[in-house]
Amino acid sequence: MKTENVLYTDGHDVTVTSSMLQVKKKWYALSGITKHNFSILPPDRVVCYSLIVLGVLFEIAGAARLIQSDMVSNMYIMDRWVTANQVAVGIGIFLLLIGAVWLMLTKERYAVSITTAEGEKNVIVSERKEYITQIVHALNEAFFARLDNSGSTTMKTRKRDFIVSGR
Repeated sequence: MKTENVLYTDGHDVTVTSSMLQVKKKWYALSGITKHNFSILPPDRVVCYSLIVLGVLFEIAGAARLIQSDMVSNMYIMDRWVTANQVAVGIGIFLLLIGAVWLMLTKERYAVSITTAEGEKNVIVSERKEYITQIVHALNEAFFARLDNSGSTTMKTRKRDFIVSGR
């Protein structure tokens, strides 16, 4: 049995050897991987922006007194009478703050993306860029080592053309 040269391991879920990529319990043969990438996955910020816009609209409606007193009666909140316009401003501020905080907390995620006969998939996703970069570098080493071991001049020429692209 041939011993595998371990190029990278995080000690838990990911191991890169000279011929295989293991992610959790799934194994990918490097010979079956046609391309691998470092991918940036932008966060979905539509909900954040929607909350901010909705908050601004509530604030404008309340500040401009667009809610008529005959539509909604005044409310008694915490020993005080409050108009519907004041409630609208309060709700607007609340929605605006929630949207802004959520927007600040959303981060880009990074992925190791591979292309096989099954298609393209993100096999490892993390918020830590360095972690994904280490795995991609280990995959580069493994692919280049395979090309060097092949001894073929066409494979060595292909080595120079092999580029791992980032999105």
